[in-house]
Amino acid sequence: MKESDILPITGHLAQTNLLKNVSEEKIAEFASICRKVIFKKGDVIVREGDIGDTMYMIVEGTVEVARTLVFEDLDEKNPLGNKVFAKLSAKDHAVFGEISLLESSPRTATITALTDSFFYEIKRADFLRLARKDSELGFQIIYNVATVLGARLRKADEDITKLTTVLTIVLKESV
Repeated sequence: MKESDILPITGHLAQTNLLKNVSEEKIAEFASICRKVIFKKGDVIVREGDIGDTMYMIVEGTVEVARTLVFEDLDEKNPLGNKVFAKLSAKDHAVFGEISLLESSPRTATITALTDSFFYEIKRADFLRLARKDSELGFQIIYNVATVLGARLRKADEDITKLTTVLTIVLKESV
């Protein structure tokens, strides 16, 4: 992957849901707080349970999102391990860690690079400084983050309903 093959930062940022309905001028302002980072295939980018302060935008590459199914200390002989819940790709203009822009809380999943990958990272402190300086831009980004999180929450609710339905059927049949 050559950096010259990648869209200029503002072109890439304009294609993400995070900067939907944001002017080119404001995108350039946001680009000023983005830092380029590279991860190699197999690198853990964020680890479930660690306190997050950084959001990532995938520019090139693919990552997997995995969560721990069972705490290892509950059953050391036969832990269920991790479950891969999603794969995120640059071609989808994916972002992750966006909750870290809003609060300091434990990461909800482990994100691992499946390929050599290139990202833009945004630190919460930098974002908050920018949002205080330009409240219109800060509001639009937070609104877009809320929209992304709302869609993810709706999907999670649908998944929980499906799992509950299957579990109910299985339990009824086992009685």
